[in-house]
Amino acid sequence: MIPRQLILQNFLSYRQAKLDFSGLHTACICGANGAGKSSLLEAITWAVWGKTRTVTDDDIIHLGEKNTRIDFEFIYNNEYYRIIRTRQRKGNSTLDFQIISNNSYKSLSGKGLKETQDHIVKCLKIDYDTFINSSYLRQGRADEFMLRKPAERKKILADLLKLDQYEKLAEESKDLAKQYKIRSEEISRNIEDLENKLEEKEATKLELNNVEKELEYFESLEKEKNQKLQEIKTYHSQRDVWEKNLVSQGNQLNNIRDKIQQINVEKNVIETEINKLNIILEEEENIILNYEQLQNLIIENNGLSEKFFIYQQKLEVKQKLEQKLREESNSLILEIQKEKTNLENLLKQEKELQKTLNKSSDLTADLVRLNFVRERLNELDQIQPDFHALSEQKKTYIAELEKEGAKLQIKLEQLEENELNIQEKLAEVPQKRQLFFTLEKQLKHLEDSRNYQQRIQEKGEEKKVLIHRYIDQQKTLAKQILELNNKLEILNKDHAICPLCESELDENHLTHVITKTEEEQKQIESQSWYYETEIVNCKRDLENLRSEYAKLNEELSNENLLKQDYAKVENQLDLTEDIYNKYEQNKEEKSKLIELLNTQNYGNNWRIQLQQIEEKITQLNYNQEDHALLRKEESSLRQLEYQQSKIKDAKNQLQKLLTQKPDLESKINSLEIDLQQLTENSSIQLEINVINTDIKTLNYDHNYHNDVRNNLHNLQCYQLKYIELQQAQKQHPQLIQKLHQLIKDLEIYHQEKIVGEEAFKTINNQLSQLKDYSQELNNLTQECLQYRENINSFLTKIGGLKQSLTYLEDRQNELKQLKVSFQESQKNYRIYNELTLAFGKNGIQSLMIQNILPLLRDEANVILNRLTDNQLSVEFLTQKPKSSRSKSSVSEFKDTLEIIISDTKGTRSYETYSGGEAFRINFSIRLALSRILAQKSGTPLQFLIIDEGFGTQDSEGCDRLIAALNAIADDFACILTVTHMPQFKEAFQTRIEVFKTEEGSIIQLST
Repeated sequence: MIPRQLILQNFLSYRQAKLDFSGLHTACICGANGAGKSSLLEAITWAVWGKTRTVTDDDIIHLGEKNTRIDFEFIYNNEYYRIIRTRQRKGNSTLDFQIISNNSYKSLSGKGLKETQDHIVKCLKIDYDTFINSSYLRQGRADEFMLRKPAERKKILADLLKLDQYEKLAEESKDLAKQYKIRSEEISRNIEDLENKLEEKEATKLELNNVEKELEYFESLEKEKNQKLQEIKTYHSQRDVWEKNLVSQGNQLNNIRDKIQQINVEKNVIETEINKLNIILEEEENIILNYEQLQNLIIENNGLSEKFFIYQQKLEVKQKLEQKLREESNSLILEIQKEKTNLENLLKQEKELQKTLNKSSDLTADLVRLNFVRERLNELDQIQPDFHALSEQKKTYIAELEKEGAKLQIKLEQLEENELNIQEKLAEVPQKRQLFFTLEKQLKHLEDSRNYQQRIQEKGEEKKVLIHRYIDQQKTLAKQILELNNKLEILNKDHAICPLCESELDENHLTHVITKTEEEQKQIESQSWYYETEIVNCKRDLENLRSEYAKLNEELSNENLLKQDYAKVENQLDLTEDIYNKYEQNKEEKSKLIELLNTQNYGNNWRIQLQQIEEKITQLNYNQEDHALLRKEESSLRQLEYQQSKIKDAKNQLQKLLTQKPDLESKINSLEIDLQQLTENSSIQLEINVINTDIKTLNYDHNYHNDVRNNLHNLQCYQLKYIELQQAQKQHPQLIQKLHQLIKDLEIYHQEKIVGEEAFKTINNQLSQLKDYSQELNNLTQECLQYRENINSFLTKIGGLKQSLTYLEDRQNELKQLKVSFQESQKNYRIYNELTLAFGKNGIQSLMIQNILPLLRDEANVILNRLTDNQLSVEFLTQKPKSSRSKSSVSEFKDTLEIIISDTKGTRSYETYSGGEAFRINFSIRLALSRILAQKSGTPLQFLIIDEGFGTQDSEGCDRLIAALNAIADDFACILTVTHMPQFKEAFQTRIEVFKTEEGSIIQLST
């Protein structure tokens, strides 16, 4: 990616700015701290990846503005691209990705912001994290690659080398291997199931043969039973005809009997109805007489009811008028009572006021005493403030004296508590001394045990040396025995030659040589057995020493704890003398405090001031009790003034009462006259008199009306009886005629019954002479049905067995196919499993990283040698021994990517280097990484940004940094360096100067 143009709008410290990168190769971005140098580069990362160092997205918007916009043009793979990214404060963001062709813009954006961002990353083949760890040395993060964990460093290199495609292939291979494994397991289970099923094929054939034989047997039995069943059915059909005739005749006879019974029931009902009607007809005269009397009473009752209605109306009006009269009378009575009550109260008040006026002669002397008391109270009130002020001062001095005493008392209690604590500690001293001697003795014993353990260890080492020596001796003897065996084999051959002179041996010499060789062999074997015995003895002794060593080790495990306890007790005993001194000092101080408290010889200044205050209080001659008594007396005499005013009020009230009394008496007389007129001559009373006259004229007798009602109620039943009489006169002839008809029908049915019984008897006698085949027919039918069920069952079973045989034959072919598929799945599983390992992090990826690390090391050391004058070098470690090896792990090493730094004195950890040295190391590795990646075809990093503080470098270090940049300049299309150092700035011909103004940061390009 090579930048062409950058346009900023309201981004961080910039309000409006434009930077044209045309013609820029190596340039320096310079300016004061905080001017906006890093912000200029942050604009590029935000435009391309939407990421900056800010916490929230809204922080990138210039202060006071609502939105920001970045327009960035660049070249990648000889194509011209443009990215426009905007952001609204607390709102939406937009992203537009374009390609420039023939001076026109073509959009490459996706449907949304995320999809467009994915297109950008896919096009550039590099994400934000990879960019800042390779091509962008961001401020404060030059050590980004160095400070990452080893696994994360490998991840960064893997991303830059586009090893993620191998990771995807590894995942795909892993998924396919898993699928083929699952498929193989599934096919294996199917093969096992099919093989188990195919084992049943011969048994199925045998079972089919047996079932077919049983089917033939049951079919022959069914044929015989069916023939016999047809013969029995023929005989049974003749009897069946007579049985049907008997049943038919029986049904007819039963119908006749039912008809006779029905007619008898109906005849009894009609006779009962006729009897009831005869009873009603016998009372005909009585019913008619009472019915006529009932009609007369109804007419009379109607007339009385009309009078009763008028009577009720008159009575209601009368009651309302009487109620109204009572209400008005009660109102007047209540008012009269009220006024009489007022008159009585007035008389009582007059009597009370008269009593008050009689007491006025006794108040004169008491009023003179009241004036004297008030004068004396005035004098005491003037003295009282001074007295209170002196009393408060007295209380203050007394409180201060009490505080002094309380402090001394608290101090005394503290001393007593300290004395108790010291006594407790002193009581523990003998026990601690005993514990000290015990611990000392135990430690001495442990020291002896440790010396003994050291001697055991030395003996064990000696035994180990002996065992190794004996084993070596055994190996030497075994070689000798092997040589002797070979020698004997040669001697036992025909035409044996002498091992020394190589001449052919005669029989005597041969026997002598063989005997001598065998004796030598036995001697060596005896010596080997001796060493074997010694090895066994040494191992046994070694095992005993190990056991004893382990016991001593267990015994010595508590040595550190005992030493800690010993040192603790020793320190406590060393402090015993100080505790004794503190006890004596505490005791002496306690005696002094007790003497001070008993003599009260403390707070002398407060006591002198207290005495002076008491003398002043005596001079005032003020007594609070006398003051309080006078105030109480004045309060009681103050009631006399109230009584005096009360007498005056009583005179005025008495005069008013005497004027109100005649008015009340006159009003009461007037109300009593109104009440009398209301009850005698009022309009309401006159209306009541008229209604009483109307009621008397109506002549309505309520008792007589009740008698008529009672008689009417008693005769009410004859209304129904009269209706029943009329119905009886109508129905009686009809029922008599119907009864005669039923008697005739009954005689006919009795005759038919006799004929039917004779016919039934005849058929029954004929049927008894025929044999009954019902039971035999039923048994044969059941047997035939059972045979048929068995035959059907056998047919079903035969069909199932034949189907099973067909299924098993099909499965035989399927089994062959499954075995072929199983072999293919197993083969594919092995292939993809190997591919998973090959494409994985420990396969091709690890190999490619291992191949590039030497290049990175060499390139970094070239740059670092320039920067440090060959004082420092780096090395990359890709494997190191495991701290603990798990059971499942085969390798003793684990993968890593650690960076080892060497100087003239050896290797040191990265953290021990100074700020300047650490920066040079970081800078060299980062530049080397960028340079190597630029040379690779995967991700062309043609744009290098160095935004780091060079303040840690001295003058020589800066010169070497500039020389290193010039050395790699040809490998990059554009290098931007950010600094505020004048020496570093002057080394660049092209400078992008950034200034901070009130309107925001501005850019000035100078060459």
